[in-house]
Amino acid sequence: MNLPFALNSEPVKWVLIVLSSPLWVPFFKALWKEWNDSLRDEGGVLGFAPTTKELAAINRREGLHRSTMMSETWDEYERRRAAPDERRTRAAGLPTAARRSFRAR
Repeated sequence: MNLPFALNSEPVKWVLIVLSSPLWVPFFKALWKEWNDSLRDEGGVLGFAPTTKELAAINRREGLHRSTMMSETWDEYERRRAAPDERRTRAAGLPTAARRSFRAR
């Protein structure tokens, strides 16, 4: 098979990088924002450290930084996910088991 171009050539590699950018660009943007926000006391990733007055103004404008990348176990996740359902069930006066079944008991 004699193709006019090779699949392992530079143009093909660049085309693959550009075409796959909708997959990896949002990830890197979110990662960059998280790094920059978490290091804002030190001036961000590439900036200079702000003075105490500038830092106070940033905290007033944007609020204190709370990391969105938190470690959570499966038990904590299940407990957090089930909590609103149990509150609704108790408010409706139904037993907890009733919300998991489709047929009347």
